[in-house]
Amino acid sequence: MAPLRRKKSSWSRGALAAGAVALTLTTGLGTAAARPIGPFEVGGAIEVAYDRAGGPDFFGDPLSPEMDAAGGGKKQDFVNNASIYWTPATDAHAIGGAIREKWRGLNSESGALKYPATDEGATAKPGRFQHFQGGSIYWSLGTAAHMISGTIRDKYGAVGWESSPLGFPISDEGKASKDNGRYTLFEGGAIYTSSKGGTRVVWGAIRDEWVRNGSENGRYGYPTGDEYDYQGGKAQDFEGGKITWKP
Repeated sequence: MAPLRRKKSSWSRGALAAGAVALTLTTGLGTAAARPIGPFEVGGAIEVAYDRAGGPDFFGDPLSPEMDAAGGGKKQDFVNNASIYWTPATDAHAIGGAIREKWRGLNSESGALKYPATDEGATAKPGRFQHFQGGSIYWSLGTAAHMISGTIRDKYGAVGWESSPLGFPISDEGKASKDNGRYTLFEGGAIYTSSKGGTRVVWGAIRDEWVRNGSENGRYGYPTGDEYDYQGGKAQDFEGGKITWKP
């Protein structure tokens, strides 16, 4: 099952066929040196991505010819629960498994994520990720697939992605219950963003205390800074005051 960054995609298996790098545009199956694979042809940039990711062993046969996708893109679906999507802005990228299911549940390329901008890759901890024009989807066996985007994704990356104490996301981004804030929950904490407090990580014992006091709706309100060292322990500033912790 599968669900712009630093790792090489694990879908890149083997060199491209000779001359394939020249096939950088998908212009329809009649014009781009397509080759027959099972009942349909695969050609152009989609063929390049097909070979890069493993070809017939990975994808199986195509389920349809290349088809138009939203916004001037192209797509082709394959037997093994996988597809390849192409646009001039992103090139062609494969998407499959749980990540494709999540993406399609978010309205595919017509939704907020838009088109895939990378192939699916392996995360540092056991799991998978894929970046899109409008955000990312992260998947692990214990957390399922979740979307993360905007300043919350930026913050997640800044603290170390899934390798940080946050771990994997366990929710999609949601609307907080006051002042148009937003949040995403993770295995080891949360990221909240608000107009007054900015985008902040809340985790550990300080988050536990904040939650006990009503989270953003309680006495402390939104976090206005990240956790920092304080008098031999840790502290974090909120709209309504400071929460401290000592070992």
